[in-house]
Amino acid sequence: MWNKSLLLSLLLALSLPLPSAFAQSAPAAPPAAAETHQISGVIVDAETQVPLSGVYVRQRAALNGTLSDAEGRFALALQAGLSGQVLFQVEGYEPVSLNFRQSQPRLQIELQPLTRFTTQLPSAHQGREPARRPEQIFGSQFTAFYQLNYTLFNQGETGLGGLVLNEFGLSTDLQPFRTPLTFRGRFFRSRMPVDVANFPFQPAFYINRQLAKVGGGWVYEQDGPFELFLGADLILDYRSPDNRSSQDRQPVLFTGSLMDYEQTRLGAGATAALGWKLNDRWTLYPEATLYPLTLNFVNRNNDGLLYTVGADLGAKLQFEIIPGAYAVGQYNTQLWYSFGASAFENTHFLHFGISLDPWTMTEGLL
Repeated sequence: MWNKSLLLSLLLALSLPLPSAFAQSAPAAPPAAAETHQISGVIVDAETQVPLSGVYVRQRAALNGTLSDAEGRFALALQAGLSGQVLFQVEGYEPVSLNFRQSQPRLQIELQPLTRFTTQLPSAHQGREPARRPEQIFGSQFTAFYQLNYTLFNQGETGLGGLVLNEFGLSTDLQPFRTPLTFRGRFFRSRMPVDVANFPFQPAFYINRQLAKVGGGWVYEQDGPFELFLGADLILDYRSPDNRSSQDRQPVLFTGSLMDYEQTRLGAGATAALGWKLNDRWTLYPEATLYPLTLNFVNRNNDGLLYTVGADLGAKLQFEIIPGAYAVGQYNTQLWYSFGASAFENTHFLHFGISLDPWTMTEGLL
């Protein structure tokens, strides 16, 4: 009887409404999504500035990563509640770890190629060659050349022609930062004989010439086996005839033209050159430079300053002997017209030389 009364009391207590302290609480709101930061940009080789593909970009202490594409581009959303450290790594390059606390668009990450490797390591861990620009045509070169030139000069009734066989010179193309920025130079000196009709001995005198061209510009990659160089240069062209009189040291006017006087030409020009990779060993470089205004300083009593316009047109053919060493042949023609004196000059150059690319040769030895 007592047991039945106890059971009835328990059932009655359970059927009563619960006090507010034991009432079921309302369902909690879902937690707010963690704030994310976005980083994006491009990953390049620190030495060649070539985009790197397949670089693993990973947020530390998180299963959050991506790979750079064929053009080196990447994009990664970082969880703000996790570590801001991001690791950039790929085989053959030093890994880089950077800390990001906010979104960073248009990043450029440079990875340094590994230079030392242990031959005991498996091949999967060997460093790879530093990336290079495909079909790089313009580059750093030092060229020593032997040159011939033939000069035609006409002023009024005076016409002259002179052949020079013993010119030597140097030319350079430098890319010191391994970027498309290129500096160029060309230097030579010559001694041109001048024959004068009815003179007791020939040649009557010589004209010593020294020429320097220096400039710079930018290389633009084109579709196919082509690169385009656009730039500017300065020219300094000095001529000094050895026709001085032994008595008063004044020039003897053998020709009655500008050729009898010391001249210094100084001008600026715009250059365009095309690099055309014909095949694995042969490359053609046509180029043109226009000098819209050049000052010609003539060492004479009157008309000592002449305004001159000119052009330098030519092409170079290059053959690769071994990587970094080339045989070159080049033809150029320079045309000059001096206002006031009505003087026209056309010089044809033909030179042969050897070019060395120190960067390519050094990479082949490492």
